[in-house]
Amino acid sequence: MRESGSRLKEIIETPAFDKILSSVGMKGFWASLRVRYGKMRQLAIAKRVYDKGKGAGSYEDYKDALGKHWVSYNEYALQYDFPQKPEQVREEYVSRLKMKYFVWKYIPASVQYIFKDKVLFLSFFKSFVHREWLYAPDATLDEFVSLVSRYDCIVKPKAGSLGQGIFKTCKDSVRDIRALYDSCVKGRMLVEQYIESCDELSAFHPQSLNSIRVVTVSNQEKAEVFGSFFRMGGGASIVDNAHAGGIFAQINVETGVIESDGINTKGQRFPFHPDSRLKIKGFKIPKWDLICKTCSEAATMTKNTLTGWDVVINKSGEIEFVEGNNAPDFDVMQSPLQVGVKNRLFSLIKEYSGVEME
Repeated sequence: MRESGSRLKEIIETPAFDKILSSVGMKGFWASLRVRYGKMRQLAIAKRVYDKGKGAGSYEDYKDALGKHWVSYNEYALQYDFPQKPEQVREEYVSRLKMKYFVWKYIPASVQYIFKDKVLFLSFFKSFVHREWLYAPDATLDEFVSLVSRYDCIVKPKAGSLGQGIFKTCKDSVRDIRALYDSCVKGRMLVEQYIESCDELSAFHPQSLNSIRVVTVSNQEKAEVFGSFFRMGGGASIVDNAHAGGIFAQINVETGVIESDGINTKGQRFPFHPDSRLKIKGFKIPKWDLICKTCSEAATMTKNTLTGWDVVINKSGEIEFVEGNNAPDFDVMQSPLQVGVKNRLFSLIKEYSGVEME
């Protein structure tokens, strides 16, 4: 059942399906249906929490906030602390679901696909990628052996998200390369040379690749950096994704200095990284101006209005793209400082795309 659901999701997100919807004038209606399903799903999640007597605020208040602001229960209770905020402050926040709706309704699937398909992303933005990689189903066994025997590698699903399904292989400890190859082919996995980060970023959590999410607003003529945050792994995790248990902290886009404590999606705050004990707030991201320039340059290469770039400074000091996201997570841009960005964001969306968001 899960496999069939996953396959259906792949089909409805293809450019061909999107083209059909657009040709019959159903793209907006389809986006609205997906929002309705998302709200039903979130309401069911919240009800289970409240039925156990563990919910923040009240079920009725959450139901009202979901209707007005489209917030998930996690956003409502843990990230934005809505139970403690009056309605006029709640109005300043934008939910993840609202921004997904913008993407579903206004961004062509052919543009979204550049970011959803990691193989296509690496090919399209190859000038910003400085590591070796291969897509297992398209690689021979010899090519696969050559890569995993020369480098530690990160293996990830071709179309995965939220840090799910990712694992690391070590060049000196792969016992059965043929079995690994067959597994990667069957799972449609992307295999990438492990990126060695610069010492400054690696120090926070050496086990993971600690990356910088840079969110741009753009069209094909101009771009600007809207917001940014630093992402760190924790414990034994090799991923830094905020929705996979990572810690994130907001970066001031004018200075490149982290201006908040670390936080996770459960609302827990960390003045110091829990493993390395390094102080988070006040750290200045190296090469910040170059990072902003690089992301802005890449943003004008597509018609994706809002893009979240996951970048690192590699061991050689180069700005390297890990991946891009066509629907960046604005929950992790609003929770560290508890400041909503809706009005500023909607104003820039209108300026860059002409779309009037409500």
